[in-house]
Amino acid sequence: MKKYMVWLISALMAVSMTACSNAQKKDTKDQAQITTAAKENATQTEAAKTTSKKEKKNEKKKDKKKSQKSKKNSKKTKSSTAKKKETSTTTAKKKKVKKKKTKEKTTKTKNTKETTKTTTASKNETTVQTAENQTTEAKQEQSCEFLISCKTVLSNKSALQSNYQVPSGGKIYEKKMEFQEGDTVMDVLKRTGVDIDVSKGYVAGIDGLYEFDCGKNSGWMYRVNGKFPNYMAGKCKLHDGDKVEWLYTCVRGDL
Repeated sequence: MKKYMVWLISALMAVSMTACSNAQKKDTKDQAQITTAAKENATQTEAAKTTSKKEKKNEKKKDKKKSQKSKKNSKKTKSSTAKKKETSTTTAKKKKVKKKKTKEKTTKTKNTKETTKTTTASKNETTVQTAENQTTEAKQEQSCEFLISCKTVLSNKSALQSNYQVPSGGKIYEKKMEFQEGDTVMDVLKRTGVDIDVSKGYVAGIDGLYEFDCGKNSGWMYRVNGKFPNYMAGKCKLHDGDKVEWLYTCVRGDL
């Protein structure tokens, strides 16, 4: 019995010792696992730290690059804006200069036009004045003696069939008339102011005395420098110093 008890105790002791050894082993294993895990965690944390540092460095580098690019872009934009401003200012200056030049040119052209106008106007005035002077001189130089007479009616009053009142001496009009070059006897007759009746270039009546009023052969005839032209008065041109007579005839040969 004692032997059995000793064996049992020794078995228990052995079991306890194995259990303790196993527990110790487990503890050592657990500690080793914990240490390895801690080491792994530490290495992971360090790796994470290093990666985070690298990432931060990379981010800083990227930020620097971005800032440098932004600065460069800002400089470029500033330079481009400055260049644009310079170009705009230069273009504005050029436009101002062009406007000034165009204004100066327009003013010069206006002044030249005005001067030409004034000169042409003065020339025209002088030419008009000279022409007027020439015409006045021509008018003064060219003149003719103009007479309208019905003296023959005085000796043939018995044959007068109208109520015409013969003026004293038979003179209806007598005056020295001025005329222009190219004027005709008819032109000067119309300027006398005496009432005349013309039909197709033929003078039918003067001062109310008509043809056939004093006989079947009575009527008006004109004479230039003592001669009776054989054409109408509208075609007979005058010359300086001519003597024109409009005479009323009652009988042939009484003039």
